[in-house]
Amino acid sequence: MLRNNLYFSSSEIKKILKISDCKLMHLRESGELNFHKKGRAFKYELPSHISLLQHPLGEQLLNWHHESHSSDIPNIPRAIETKRFLEYLIAEILIPVERQFGNIKITYGFTSKELARYIAKFSPQGTAPKLDQHAGCEINSNENTVSKRSGCACDFIVSNYSMIEVTRYIVKTLNFDRLYFYGEQRPIHVSVNDAPVKHLQVMGESKLGRRHPSKKAFGEAAIKLAEEL
Repeated sequence: MLRNNLYFSSSEIKKILKISDCKLMHLRESGELNFHKKGRAFKYELPSHISLLQHPLGEQLLNWHHESHSSDIPNIPRAIETKRFLEYLIAEILIPVERQFGNIKITYGFTSKELARYIAKFSPQGTAPKLDQHAGCEINSNENTVSKRSGCACDFIVSNYSMIEVTRYIVKTLNFDRLYFYGEQRPIHVSVNDAPVKHLQVMGESKLGRRHPSKKAFGEAAIKLAEEL
C-alpha cells in the first residue's frame, strides 16, 4: 500500500541505500532496482526488502532523542503495526513535505517503551503518551498499548518557511489524522491513522506561557481554519 506510486530520485535512493553512483548504475543495469525514466532522470522503486525506516527521515524518527535525552536509550519499534504506521507517516506526510519545502528537522519522533519511561520520569512536561500517538502501537509493561489512539505521530519544523504555510499544505493536500499548530516558527505535531479524522487543532498560549487548545476543525472545515491562521 505504501509503495504504490512512491518513486525516488537518484539522490534520494542513494541516501536510503547508502550507495555510490557506481553502485546505483550497477543495480539499475543488472535489473536489481525497478525504475522508470523520464527524459534524462531516473525514478526508482524502493526494493521490497528495504524499510522506509532506512530513509533519512526514518532515521530521524528513531534517533531524534539523541539531542535531548540519553543516547543509549533503546528506541526501536517492536510492534509490526508501529513499523507500518511509521512507514506510512514517512510516505504520506514527511516525504511530500520535504519535497515541497526542503529539509525537515524532527524534534519529537517515535518513543519506545524504554524511552517513554525515561521521559515520564525526567522530562514529562507537555507530554501526553496516552493520546499523542508518538508510541505507535507499542505495548507497555501491563501488556496494554501505550497510546489509546492507533497510528503514529511526530513533531517537526522546516527551516526558512512559515509553519503556517506548511500546515496549510498538509491540511489541504495530505492524508493526515491530527495536526496541532503551535505557532508560525514552532514545530507542528502531525499524526497518521488508517481512519484519519483530519483534525486541525490550533493551540493558544496564555500570558504565563502555558499552551491551551484554541480553535479546532475537521475535514473541509480544517482547510478553512488553516487559511485563517
